[in-house]
Amino acid sequence: MTKTGAYRIIISGGGTGGHIFPAVAIGTAFRERFPDADILFVGAEGKMEMQRVPEAGFKIIGLWISGLQRSLSLSNLMFPFKVISSVWKSRKIINDFKPDVVVGVGGYASGPLLYAATSKGIPSLIQEQNSYAGLTNKWLAKRVQKICVAYEGMEKFFPKEKLTITGNPIRKDITAGNITKATAASFYGLDATKPVVLVFGGSLGAKTLNESVLAGLAEFQKAGVQVLWQCGRFYFEQMKQQTASMDMTGIVLLEFIKEMDKAYAAADVVISRAGALSISELCVVGKPVIFVPSPNVAEDHQTSNAMALVRKDAAIAIRDIDARQQLVQEVLLLLKDSEKQLMLSANIKAMARPAATEDIVDQLAELLGAAESRPFLRIDNVYFLGIGGIGMSALARWFNNQGKKVVGYDLTSTALTDDLKKEGIDIHFTDDVSLIPDNFKANKAKTLVVLTPAIPAEHTEWAYLKGEGFDIKKRSEVLGLISKSKFTIAVAGTHGKTTTSSMIAHLLKSAGKPVEAFIGGITANYNSNLLLSDDPESLLVAEADEFDRSFLRLHPNIAVITSVDPDHLDIYGSAEEMIKTYSAFAGQVIPSGSIFLQGKLQQTLILPARRASVNHYGDSFDYRPENVKVVDGQFAFDMVYPEGKMTDLRLQVPGFHNVENMTAAIGVALQLGIDEKAIRQGVASYIGVKRRFESILKDDHHVFIDDYAHHPEEIRQFLRSVRELYPSKELTAIFQPHLYTRTRDFADGFAESLSMADEVILLPIYPAREKPIPGVDAEMIASKISHSRKQVISKDELLAWTKSHDPEVLLTIGAGDIDKMVKPLAEILKTKSYAA
Repeated sequence: MTKTGAYRIIISGGGTGGHIFPAVAIGTAFRERFPDADILFVGAEGKMEMQRVPEAGFKIIGLWISGLQRSLSLSNLMFPFKVISSVWKSRKIINDFKPDVVVGVGGYASGPLLYAATSKGIPSLIQEQNSYAGLTNKWLAKRVQKICVAYEGMEKFFPKEKLTITGNPIRKDITAGNITKATAASFYGLDATKPVVLVFGGSLGAKTLNESVLAGLAEFQKAGVQVLWQCGRFYFEQMKQQTASMDMTGIVLLEFIKEMDKAYAAADVVISRAGALSISELCVVGKPVIFVPSPNVAEDHQTSNAMALVRKDAAIAIRDIDARQQLVQEVLLLLKDSEKQLMLSANIKAMARPAATEDIVDQLAELLGAAESRPFLRIDNVYFLGIGGIGMSALARWFNNQGKKVVGYDLTSTALTDDLKKEGIDIHFTDDVSLIPDNFKANKAKTLVVLTPAIPAEHTEWAYLKGEGFDIKKRSEVLGLISKSKFTIAVAGTHGKTTTSSMIAHLLKSAGKPVEAFIGGITANYNSNLLLSDDPESLLVAEADEFDRSFLRLHPNIAVITSVDPDHLDIYGSAEEMIKTYSAFAGQVIPSGSIFLQGKLQQTLILPARRASVNHYGDSFDYRPENVKVVDGQFAFDMVYPEGKMTDLRLQVPGFHNVENMTAAIGVALQLGIDEKAIRQGVASYIGVKRRFESILKDDHHVFIDDYAHHPEEIRQFLRSVRELYPSKELTAIFQPHLYTRTRDFADGFAESLSMADEVILLPIYPAREKPIPGVDAEMIASKISHSRKQVISKDELLAWTKSHDPEVLLTIGAGDIDKMVKPLAEILKTKSYAA
């Protein structure tokens, strides 16, 4: 792990020693592994953890929480109010302490605290001590990442894939085992040459054990057997009074035994309840034991615990109802049977897991790898340089939803920045250091700066933030960190990635799967570039941007690669270098994952030898569309896949390329277990992404479609699909080239694709982050278009031209600010239609 600074961990639960002592053992082992760790315990007010945890040297906060009683009571009537109060307080604890990881050990306090933690996406683990899972842990199982258990067969309670059999954590002094019987007996004032029976019924005490032992004291003494007897806090005064007049030679009566290592070392035979912690400790010390399971526990889990050992000849069990008549005699018989003692001792010791605590800390260390993917858990403020970009704005919305204070700069105001401001995000449009909030400047440790590559090097605010040592991360870094702890579906490609990722997200969401999604466009279904889920097990769909090799920060479970046509050659230098980088991206899919590769790319990409499984999609491949046709303005198609075929799917969004994109999305959905009915409904209800084949106007006189296409191949596919929809109409394409370098590198391709339109109008190049390149302008493309109906005009001239002409099908194309022309152009066409 690469984390700098101390880890912060919350351990929650309690109520009984069976929950508290494992919790303390985990905390102690964690602190030994990570000496600088900041550890906080959360328990229930008025319960024994509020005393025992501070005694062990840890901080603890109490919640006003208790369990439901089995009869109607005032306490039960108060239960809903306690839950609400505890959840609210737990959220405050989480927000204030900002843990990297959270552990629940069962008990009342675990529920509200882990619910609050998992709702914030904090990596979490529960530790179940018993062979019959508790209600709190069963409820939390779907929300946490890992579940540590002590018994086999726990998949009947928990998701199998989350389970690790670690055993129960026990106190370190128990595992040491370096105390002799003579030393231990002397410590308690006992005779090491005589047999010792250790009796304990938990920290609070057990009525049946106490009454049974009390009734048998004389028999023990007659047989020369000594008794080390922990009667528990509830019964100590009563037992003291009842034994006050008795001969207590060889009898040591204690309220609570703190030095359990010495108690175990002194004992020849142990009488115990069958709590999970006691069993785990007894397995390690290897003492012959007689269990008297408590009948007063949920689902009679102590009987289940005890019988797991009895079935392996590792212990004796007596029912609670029989203990008063049988227990003392069973102990005396066992003390006379040295062969049976040896058998029981050997068999119970074989079940020991002395490294359980360390194994649980190992599981936490794995989770901390996920926690390192969320360094912003301790961040209060996020400042965006270039907040108005489609990818940056999604991150801004995500942080805003996480409760961070989000502020940002952008060059110009847009509809998207207007939406962000309505959502409570402060944005300014002047490069001015004084506009960065003072509390951001004063709290560098709690402020994250997110940067888009479009910000120029001479930007004043950027220079200030760098100079002051703020933590500055690129958008791709932040997305990579978010995805690290999620099951991630990443969609890459020169073109098609925005539409395909939005399709996947929609199919999953409409099928009821919890999903978060970062989309490079505004989805028409959800009117946002961000989908959110409060389910900690939510899937993540991310558009994997190849610009600046950003997608190499992702390690997805599933990847889709739609295309690798040369682009961003100002970054890559050559098409070959870009292909190498896409191959590297494919190699970052986890080995157990899968890749959906556009079939024609199998001859282009060089995939690593050890890689995820590969599925090919597209015409003539394993996942393919068939019988594609236009029906009532929609694209209808059949979907063939290795296990079957779906017929007559209907896609509202036009375009052959969109049918292929949906083919990939369906392949991913099938792999994630979505059934045909849900897929069919998802395909039919998908209505696209704004500026991706977006229908702006369609009436008897005009058709107006807007598209983000900014690469020659994208334009070719777009115009081909429009021509299929309107074969008898004239197409007028208005194209705004994006970037000087892209225009220079692909002028011939742009000209060839645009020549498919009947008339072409070119706007000046949109520079974005670039400075002009001599000799590179829109005329460079116009001069290569194969027909004569072409011109380069300004935006103002475009409006005048539209007023004086009557285009049948008008198409606006480009990734710059041509979208600002959509509304005025639509108004002109509407006016013409009304007048017609």
